[in-house]
Amino acid sequence: MNTNLLIRDFIDEDSGMVSSIIKENLVNVNIKDYPEKIIKNMSRIFTPEYISSISKIRKVYVVVEGNKIIGTASLDQDTIYTVFIDILHHNKGIGRFLIDFIERIALDSGTTSLKLPSSITAQGFYEKLGYHALEIIESEDFGKDIIMTKNLIKE
Repeated sequence: MNTNLLIRDFIDEDSGMVSSIIKENLVNVNIKDYPEKIIKNMSRIFTPEYISSISKIRKVYVVVEGNKIIGTASLDQDTIYTVFIDILHHNKGIGRFLIDFIERIALDSGTTSLKLPSSITAQGFYEKLGYHALEIIESEDFGKDIIMTKNLIKE
């Protein structure tokens, strides 16, 4: 993995790039597991304005290489949301790097376990990081989400 990566807090100026990364993943990666109707609905939701608005209620982070944003994730108390890595940077350890970062922040704040809603597409990735499925939620607008959890304290 590139050692020139930095994870920093999201700023409003990042919203366009973050929106593009999310939409590219939906259209080019998640499409293999979800109907086009779901992908189109999700793409309509993740506008720069929406991302900026969720940054007011969640802690949103971006992974930066040089001056280019190549990934994002957010944390709201004990739940991780919207983990996406630029499709040209998949399978390079950046997602793991970002999840490790968020897990450390959660532990430092006293959180002992995390949850996340995973797409079908990302479930295997999260399982490799020690998350396991709790339940499946299905909706007409968003398709199937696998609610996953991980205990951050080793027993």
